[in-house]
Amino acid sequence: MSAQYKEHENRELGVGREMQTRNWLKATLVGVLLLTLTACTAKLMYRNLDWAVLEFIEGYVSLDSDQEEILELQLKQFAQWHKTEELPRYEEQLQVLYDVDLSTVDEAFLIEQEQLFKTHIKRLANEITPELYSLSRSMTKQQIDEFLQNLTEQHEEYSEKYSQRSESETRERYKERVEKNLRRWLGTFSIEQKSIAMQWASSIERTSQDWGLYRIQTRDRIKTMFARRDDPFFYQQELTTLINNPEQGYSNELTEKLARNRALANQSILAILSTASDQQKQHFKEEVGDWLELVQELQSE
Repeated sequence: MSAQYKEHENRELGVGREMQTRNWLKATLVGVLLLTLTACTAKLMYRNLDWAVLEFIEGYVSLDSDQEEILELQLKQFAQWHKTEELPRYEEQLQVLYDVDLSTVDEAFLIEQEQLFKTHIKRLANEITPELYSLSRSMTKQQIDEFLQNLTEQHEEYSEKYSQRSESETRERYKERVEKNLRRWLGTFSIEQKSIAMQWASSIERTSQDWGLYRIQTRDRIKTMFARRDDPFFYQQELTTLINNPEQGYSNELTEKLARNRALANQSILAILSTASDQQKQHFKEEVGDWLELVQELQSE
């Protein structure tokens, strides 16, 4: 990290929040590996993190050899930092989840675990920001145009995909997603639990249009950011905000919907856990145990 960057960051930017945008900033995808992938896939992805992130970025912009070389070195350093600094934190949280008695879980516990996960992502975003800043500053006009074009096409694909879904199709997808997660963490679930899951899925507030608007606004902010590259302070501040504080661009409607959906999820999870059988508790313990073992293994390599 350059001294100039660090000086500006400490003086003006502070520490941001987690990165959740679904575009090139996904370079911090490592932060969600432990919750979104199978253990074997996560292990393979983690061991090849520098390659995976480089491939992802080059899906949006073609890098020259110098940019690739510099980024590869930065990503290797990032991966080492993550192994040394972050995996122990993941282990600590997973140990808490492994030891918990599901029958004693309350809303405070759920909120605490969610906040811990967000904090993990927050640190990842903050750590990767200088590398993304350096890369973006090295991009030519042609590369910027390519990136913006790919970003626009992605947004259009998203809008087309979700605008064509009917209410019933959306509810069915919510239901499938909820049930898939329940099966993953609890195994076979009861009729009563399935009924709770169906009610949960039917009550989720749709946010696809809100996210579509957010994507457009974010794309416009990125265009403005690149257009003002001759103003280093603005450019650095805007890029850092986009990575570390994406929720700043959320509309009031989206923020409120997300809060209500989170509250609904917590309420539904607690209702389901209150009826968890011993077999389900054991299934959860074994699933978390697999991730705990994986994190310990990765640290020892």
